[in-house]
Amino acid sequence: MYTKEHLIRAMKNEFRIIKHLAEKVPADMEGYKPTEKQRTTLELLQYISILFVAFVETVKQNDVKAFGSFGERSKGTTLANFPQCMDVQEQEVVAALEAFTDEDLQTIINLYGQGDNTKAAYLVESLLKWAAAYKMQLFLYIKASGNSAIGTSNLWGGMDMPAA
Repeated sequence: MYTKEHLIRAMKNEFRIIKHLAEKVPADMEGYKPTEKQRTTLELLQYISILFVAFVETVKQNDVKAFGSFGERSKGTTLANFPQCMDVQEQEVVAALEAFTDEDLQTIINLYGQGDNTKAAYLVESLLKWAAAYKMQLFLYIKASGNSAIGTSNLWGGMDMPAA
């Protein structure tokens, strides 16, 4: 059985990897964006800096409006303070996940018109999938903005490729 502890451990690892990737953003490339209608690297980091705690709060409240309350907070995120913002978010996510009771996790909700499911299912499905998707997007931004030295070990392992 997949437990809260499994989810917390998985999310902590995702936070670690995302922070590692953020260290690889080339100097002066915070404004890079692949196309006009996409976020800049800085805007992507700002969104990631609140994404997970905002979603956990959305699930907790069963109210999609809860997500929007984190938007203002994200504007204070910079490349320099991103690791600290992620540390704060990690602490909040862990505390929020730990606070869910087993009974509460089995409560049926329907967010964003995705259909009825338990809070537990929404948390596992969205948090882990979003972490994978947004760290991949960050990785691709970094590669496309000039850091060709990063690779698979950075993306999936959160570490530089060991020297041969």
